[in-house]
Amino acid sequence: MLARSGDVELTMDELRAVAGYAASCAEPALVIFRRDRPDDPRAADAVHAARLFAEGASRSRLQRTAATEAHRAAREAATEAGRHAATAAGDAAAAAYLHPVATATQVRHILGAAAHAARAAELARGDDPVVAEYVVTAAAARATPVVLDVLTRYPRAPAGRARVAVLMRRLDGMLRDPAPTPRVVDDPGPFFHGTRADLQPGELLTPGWRSNYGSRRQAKHIYLTASREGAPLAAELARGEGPGRVYRVEPLGIIEDDPNVTDKRFPGNPTRSYRTTEPLRVLEEVTGWEQPPPAMIQHLRERMAELAELGIEAMDD
Repeated sequence: MLARSGDVELTMDELRAVAGYAASCAEPALVIFRRDRPDDPRAADAVHAARLFAEGASRSRLQRTAATEAHRAAREAATEAGRHAATAAGDAAAAAYLHPVATATQVRHILGAAAHAARAAELARGDDPVVAEYVVTAAAARATPVVLDVLTRYPRAPAGRARVAVLMRRLDGMLRDPAPTPRVVDDPGPFFHGTRADLQPGELLTPGWRSNYGSRRQAKHIYLTASREGAPLAAELARGEGPGRVYRVEPLGIIEDDPNVTDKRFPGNPTRSYRTTEPLRVLEEVTGWEQPPPAMIQHLRERMAELAELGIEAMDD
């Protein structure tokens, strides 16, 4: 046991887990600070110091000094986005010094790096709050059971009007509170699926394969839409060989709103975009569909690449 105060106990291994989590949240924002000050290593050094501790090195003056220097770099940044990116890095190094004191202000040592990284990302993308939502969602997904356990020993993040406080509070709620029950969709269809795969009627599309988007990690869902415009767009954006293809499909289980558009970009789901953990049956290939404008495809690909550079997945699965 490292220390105890009131109801809070912390071990060194738990502190390492917190520091590692903070570093993983701050690291994608380093690209923003490098654009601001390409020859300034202080933000990257702070993330490195956090990782050294997380990976087993002794906690030392290195983390304190690196945190101080990164926060100094933040004050010297030329842009607001760069300032928050460097602050995220400084907070990652400072996470090694989470105190075993049951106060809400200590939550910044756990979640501050993620909140500042989210603010940096949204500022870098034209102050787009949807970008921050993606970053916060990714931060929630990164949290390990150990980090979640440590977080619950502290009060909730303090409320505040500042944007970073709002983002920290949002992340805190996502980690502590049960996810809302997805709305069961009663859309009558017909439903479509866009891909580059060559499929035959009767084949089943199932989750568990590598995603056609983003980092191509294993997908937990299959996506579908009741919009005739949405499926061609998905087909053109999908990775893989061969032409884009659109299929009419039949869901064999419950479908839910796609959170990638519903919760973040289009509340109420006007795009009629859905996902399911159960199979889709291919009914027929749809031919003669209108190809989306090449300029739109190029714009979306560039946007996806920019978001990937910030550590944001194209699909929150």
